[in-house]
Amino acid sequence: QSAMAALARGAFRVGNAAGAIPAASRHLRSPSSLIICRSVQTFSSKATQFSVGKKASHRVNTRRSTLLPSDSRKFSGGSAGKETEVLTQLANIIDPDLGQDIVSLGFVKNLQISGGTVSFDLELTTPACPVKEDFKRDGEMYVKKLPWVTEVKLTLTAQQKGSGSLAGANKSQGCPGLKQVKRIIAVSSCKGGVGKSTVAVNLAYSIAKLGGKVGIFDADIFGPSLPTMTSVEDPKVGLSKDNDAMLAPLEFEGVKLMSYGYTAQAMKSQASVMRGPKVASTVHQLLAFTDWGELDYLILDFPPGTGDIQLTICQEASIDGTVIVTTPQLLSFVDVVRGIEMFFNLNVPVVGLVENMSYFDCGCGQRHFPFGEGHKEQLEREYGTPNGFQLPIHNDISRGSDGGVPMVMMEPSESNTVIQKTYADLAAAVVQEVSKQSTLKEPVPIVEYDDKSDKVIIRPGSGEPIEWTPRKLRERCTCAGCTSCSGDRPDGKPAPVIPAEVWPTSIQAKGRYAIEIRWNDGHGSIFPYKLLQKMNHE
Repeated sequence: QSAMAALARGAFRVGNAAGAIPAASRHLRSPSSLIICRSVQTFSSKATQFSVGKKASHRVNTRRSTLLPSDSRKFSGGSAGKETEVLTQLANIIDPDLGQDIVSLGFVKNLQISGGTVSFDLELTTPACPVKEDFKRDGEMYVKKLPWVTEVKLTLTAQQKGSGSLAGANKSQGCPGLKQVKRIIAVSSCKGGVGKSTVAVNLAYSIAKLGGKVGIFDADIFGPSLPTMTSVEDPKVGLSKDNDAMLAPLEFEGVKLMSYGYTAQAMKSQASVMRGPKVASTVHQLLAFTDWGELDYLILDFPPGTGDIQLTICQEASIDGTVIVTTPQLLSFVDVVRGIEMFFNLNVPVVGLVENMSYFDCGCGQRHFPFGEGHKEQLEREYGTPNGFQLPIHNDISRGSDGGVPMVMMEPSESNTVIQKTYADLAAAVVQEVSKQSTLKEPVPIVEYDDKSDKVIIRPGSGEPIEWTPRKLRERCTCAGCTSCSGDRPDGKPAPVIPAEVWPTSIQAKGRYAIEIRWNDGHGSIFPYKLLQKMNHE
């Protein structure tokens, strides 16, 4: 048996045509070309972040930084010393998402000193930055600590299209309407009836309340929801005033809107009877040829499923992240996993997870879970999905959606304040996660299996390698087939028996957060990088 096991671990190629594997081909950096050789198996994902999850509130650096941007050293004469003093003070402020000081990140712009007056701009990654007021307060406070400063003039700005990571020329390739759109966020569920459109609309308006310019695109041709959920005064699609080859988006409460439900055919209450190619073409026209203008965020309300519409949008528009919406039922969990897998395969990061209709608070003071405790924690653990939130069943949510006013735009009341706060927290977390994903350039981690030492080795871009024996790693599998949050399989069946000799036969990326290991007995395990790091320190 040992001899057969060793033979089974010989050289072969997974994902490509069979053939001899040269020894020099041990390290390939392509998700579709995995090499497993006698001595080492190597995989490198395209973009994996090791720092995932909710970020703490704005914090101040307790260590003084001397790392200054190159342009801060170009001053000459007596003012050079003062500028350095100002930049050194500002380097005490740490961006909570990016983990670096604002000077090293290049946020400080147009620094000018005239006598005791210091003026400068703080160029943030987004105008919807949840901690922008904290940045302004701390910036003024630290600069005023200098004994020669009498006045501080600080202006908050945001990166413009075409600067730094926002360039994204591929966003507008074939989609002229997206040329001035900075970030694109999808909201998806892959399961109908979970309240995805409600979440998408309320998320969009919550981001707008943070200060961002926002648009919503309803990508559901067969069941458009946007016309019902927003009370547009004249809900008819027309041509753009600036370009008669483009459609003009509608607008409600400062947010731009587009949906098939606003077209003439839909307004006549005619059914949308289309085949797949026609549906994809219609979605493309509405998305790509709407004159969205300058937007900080475009929210895409995906229809259920993982078909032509989803693939068309993902191929034509560069999506910065997706928010996954589910409900507590196992049936929803099964479908939402397919959606996460789709976005992983398309290299679109998951930036938020919403378990909708999770509970309701009874007038008796108790909280009830009519559909069970749900699978939010399991998705977070198994797939590394960050920023998980639970939303309750509440009549104000349905009343707002049915009445054409998003719940977050309703007057705050004792009953809906908590829900509005949850949406505000969700918006802040999504904005922060997208900013982090777009700004941080983490080195690519490498995952190897070395059968000489019988170790699975994770080599991060920085820090020490993480090593596991195949058996120890297999025993820590947390997939639904092995365990649930309670420690037992959801179906009550015993967990699969681990064979006497176990080793990985393939290692593949699962988006930016996790790897999937297929074992010699056919079992598959998904390990988020965050979980691997946590396990390594236990």
